[in-house]
Formats: sequence, C-alpha cells, structure tokens
Amino acid sequence: MLTGNRPDPGLPKEVMMFARPLHRAVLLIVLVGLSLAAHAYEGPLFDAHLHYNPAHADTVAPDGVGPALAGAGIRRAVILARDDELIEAAMRAAPGGIVPFLDVYRPPADKGGWMHDSDLPERMRARLDAGLETGDWRGIGELHLFAEDRHSPVFEALLVMAHERGLPLMIHGDPAVIDRAYEIEPEAVVLWAHAGTFPHPDLIGDYLGRYPNLHADLSMRSERLTGDGFMPLEWQDLLIAHADRFLVGVDTFSATRWREIDAHAEAIRTWLGHLPGDVAARIAFGNAERLFGGGDL
Repeated sequence: MLTGNRPDPGLPKEVMMFARPLHRAVLLIVLVGLSLAAHAYEGPLFDAHLHYNPAHADTVAPDGVGPALAGAGIRRAVILARDDELIEAAMRAAPGGIVPFLDVYRPPADKGGWMHDSDLPERMRARLDAGLETGDWRGIGELHLFAEDRHSPVFEALLVMAHERGLPLMIHGDPAVIDRAYEIEPEAVVLWAHAGTFPHPDLIGDYLGRYPNLHADLSMRSERLTGDGFMPLEWQDLLIAHADRFLVGVDTFSATRWREIDAHAEAIRTWLGHLPGDVAARIAFGNAERLFGGGDL
C-alpha cells in the first residue's frame, strides 16, 4: 500500500518503479483540471486606469475611443487626460462611457518635476472650476511621487483640493507616500495605481487595513496574477479578503497599449476567472461603479 505521497518500502521493486511517475501523472491531471475549471470572466469591465493624450490620437481618434473600449468589453473607463479638447471630443463620441480625470502634467517631462511647481495648484484649481462642456472632472491624477518628495507642499495642496471637492486622487507612489497622504487628509479617497510600487500581497493588505478609503487598481499586474497560468494563493487570499477595494485597468500609457487593448483586457479576464464569481464581478466593475456612479452596467 502507499503511505502518504511516498511508496511503501515494503512494496516490490517493480511496483515502486511506477509509484513515483504515477504520483506525478495524478498531480498533472489535477493541475490540468484546475486550469480548465478556471473560465475567463465574461462580464463587463470598468477600466479605472486609461490615458488618452495627443500622442495617442493618431492611433485612436477621439471618435474611435468608444468603439475601442466596446471591442475590449470595457463598458466604462476612467481616462486620465491632459488635453481638454481631446477628452471632450472622446466624451461626446462615447456619452456616459468616460469618467474624466484631470492629468496634472503638461509635457510628459512634468512627471519628474511637478511636485516642485508652485504654480501648479492654481492652474489645476482654474481647470477644475472651468470644468468641461460635457460635465465635470471626476478625479485628479495620476501623480507620480516617491518617498523622497512626499513632503512636497504642491502634493499637499493637490490632495487637499481633491478632497475638498470630493474627488479621488490617483497616486503612483511608494508606501511612504500613501502614509503621507493620510497624514495630510485622513478621509481622502486615494486610488493606488498598480497596487503600489512594491506589489507584495502582505504589504498591500496591510495598507488596505490601515486606510479604509484607499483603493488599488491592478493595471500592469496581470503577469503577477497569472504568470504561470495560476493565480498565486497569496493573491487569491488578498483579493477575496479585500474584494471591495480593487479595480482593474489596462493603463494605455502608450499608443501600443491602445492598439493592444483587446489583448490586455483579455489578460485581465483570465485572472479574474480564478476568483469566485461575486469577487470577480466586484473587482471587474462593481467597485468602480460604486466609486464613480453614473451608469447602469
């Protein structure tokens, strides 16, 4: 007989020769069965992290944004935009489908120096006050900020401005930046881009436990979530335990990402399929719908 996973030493040598390969074959069958059982999520997506700027318009014209999203099964999307006219045109062509976030950068180079631009808060205040022809701005970001600059007065001003207006702030930053944000404004709604710069499940879970208004998008994390075809158990545990705090995103930071949006959305659907159905639905669209409202998915 077999004891545990090892062949009984008392078995004949011929039986022992087959025992270990047989164990491997059974394990393989089980793993294949688990893989087949994980069907890709088929419901709608609410993408919480897309960029659409002049550099992307040659690839996807404003009137093509809506069809591109629909083709990827994305019903609604947060789009981070620095060009008011461009996002206006996209919103007119896809009514109700776009949640506009005010991108603070003018040229892309601002990514590294915006936190030292003392005139930035006033410019952002003016743009928020002016709004858009098609509605109001619904959030601010994405702010790239790392630990050494977390005490920037410009960052503090933008965070306070966002909170006072009831707007989420998207931060691409270190854990220390998140701590600083909640020192400044304990009730702020923060979207942590890419689940942070150190996407370790234990660390993310710790921060979600500390700050009830912190949410995290999982853009650029599909490889971690199903890198070998299976979602690691620590990620499964994290997403199930905090099913109301995660959102999905493709992050179209380049024209190439816009061209490949279908494939990136499909990768998201694949890892969502490894979660319980109710959890997958919340992460796929329910949490973003609750945060941003305005649309029946």
